[in-house]
Amino acid sequence: MSELGRLSLLLGFACSLFAVGSIAWGLRTGLSGPLRGGRRAVWAVCGLTVLAVILLERALLARDMSYRYVAEHTSKDLPLHYAFTSLWAGQEGSLLLWLLILSAYGSAFLFAYRKRLDPFYDAVAMVIAAVMVFFTGLLSFVSSPFRILATPPPDGMGLNPLLQDPGMMIHPPILYTGYVGFVVPFAFAMAVLLLNRSGTRWIEEVRRWTLFCWGFLGVGILLGARWAYIELGWGGYWGWDPVENASLMPWLVGTGFLHSVMIEQRRGMLKTWNITLIALTFLLSMFGTFLTRSGVLTSVHSFAESNIGPWFLGFILIAATAATALILYRKALLESENRMDAIVSREGSFLFNNVLFVALTFATFLGTTFPVLSEAVTGTKISVSAPFFNRVNVPIALTLLLLTGAGPVLSWKRVTASVLKRNFMLPAFLGVIAVLVALPFGATGVYPLVCIFGAAFVITTIVMEFARGIQARKSAETGALPGQVVSLVQKNKRRYGGYIVHAGMVVIFLGVLGSSVFQKEAHGPLRNGESLKLGPYALTLRGVTDHQRQNASLTTAIVDVQRDGKFVATEHPSKAFYSKSQQPMTEVALHTTPMEDLYLILGGVNEDGSASIQAYINPLVSFVWVGGLIMVFGTLIALSDRMRLRREEKPVP
Repeated sequence: MSELGRLSLLLGFACSLFAVGSIAWGLRTGLSGPLRGGRRAVWAVCGLTVLAVILLERALLARDMSYRYVAEHTSKDLPLHYAFTSLWAGQEGSLLLWLLILSAYGSAFLFAYRKRLDPFYDAVAMVIAAVMVFFTGLLSFVSSPFRILATPPPDGMGLNPLLQDPGMMIHPPILYTGYVGFVVPFAFAMAVLLLNRSGTRWIEEVRRWTLFCWGFLGVGILLGARWAYIELGWGGYWGWDPVENASLMPWLVGTGFLHSVMIEQRRGMLKTWNITLIALTFLLSMFGTFLTRSGVLTSVHSFAESNIGPWFLGFILIAATAATALILYRKALLESENRMDAIVSREGSFLFNNVLFVALTFATFLGTTFPVLSEAVTGTKISVSAPFFNRVNVPIALTLLLLTGAGPVLSWKRVTASVLKRNFMLPAFLGVIAVLVALPFGATGVYPLVCIFGAAFVITTIVMEFARGIQARKSAETGALPGQVVSLVQKNKRRYGGYIVHAGMVVIFLGVLGSSVFQKEAHGPLRNGESLKLGPYALTLRGVTDHQRQNASLTTAIVDVQRDGKFVATEHPSKAFYSKSQQPMTEVALHTTPMEDLYLILGGVNEDGSASIQAYINPLVSFVWVGGLIMVFGTLIALSDRMRLRREEKPVP
């Protein structure tokens, strides 16, 4: 079966090459036959990749230790569901997942546009196929998952304990769906430049693809934060880890594009900027993949050092050079149709918004790569930790929060003083009231107060926008207020879906504020019957037990939790010891309420029989997850909006 797996990848490489060459020939000659052949080759790559995945999954589930990949990432005592998800536990398997999602996007694209005879869509497919060439070649010649061991071991090394978590069963595929999907907007942009197309129809189409990928990447980031929160046992969910940053950067640039593209559609401006953002989003996705797999940076998320780093860097350089050359070559195509009339306008706010998103991305990129750069220049690796990112990125993020409220209430082209006064007075007033209310509860410092002001400001502007929309339709709509809101959203799903996304972002900001600024901590050794006080909670140790799980032994503390003298729960923080990896893992106990989490960690059992307990109170942390759900809801609404095509694109002579 390993030979069949290798053959499927080799054939996939050949089909990818054929797709690029055949479509390029068809575009050059105008012949329909090569174009059809190229499309079929893209479908063939998808089918061959599916076959390769099935073969590798079969080996993983059967624990066939003759496969090197299986021996390195599974064991006979590994639960079946984790054996299945071992496909993305290692470098070769995760690259195969990358290719599977990439080829699925290529096939989905061809299916979506199967009735369009415009060669523009063939050019898009050609760019996607060119990316397939890289990944099929990498899996065929550099990092194959179908390598066979000369002497298979009796048992495997087992799955990394960090990955033996239900969240890790869905987090990588969802994250990759966002990461990989940005190839489609990139391919659209390159096709526009290759065929010298004008018009905004492609912008409408690429916006939907971008929004889809952006939504999945955002969900993947939040799932990763949730995994870090419950699996790593350090009391938080975001530590500015290099691989966390690698997923955040394309999401930030993609967010900037989704805002600035509205200026191009409305005013015909920022064409070069938008093409650049699309290309940068894709290149940052590739860079994140490089960071995870090259071993150049240390992270709990990354794979061991490997030889594929130079290949990824080479591909990134080639793609960046090609995109830059095309942008420069087609500069006449990308000239703006209008100029900005005033800085204080919706265009101005979106432009400033974009500058801040890029600045936030650049600061994150610099902090992430600085250890590598410092080692290359000075020979000493200088680490950059969370304080740097917080010091630089927090004020930028808070400014973006304020702009989130300002943008929707500004008009296009120019804003008069009377409009500014009318639209900003109530949000600013309620923002000040929110700050005054928060002061007695311990909110101090510039950043927390700005966050509270900004949250109230944005929510108020969103409510005002909904109220204005309902008022404008009052004569046409009757019935209860909820029905009017639903009807309003249905009439303009893109606009009001965006407002819901903004509301979700505000909720996340409040969750981050509460869980970081107001977090409380206590720790100490406890004997049976002894208690640890933390805020309104009393934590009493009732005993420590040992038991065996399928592939790990667990030491569990039994802790009674009382709040204000009343019993509320018995929690079981644990330490799991995995024999295959000889690695201990923390299993957190959470007592969750709508307003806070009680977060318990068992540090270990001491020689005197006491148990080391560490406890945190994380206020409002549930807002982070609820805000994410609100953002998903808003994204789904915006995605369901039908495209409104304003101008047909045509070749520029």
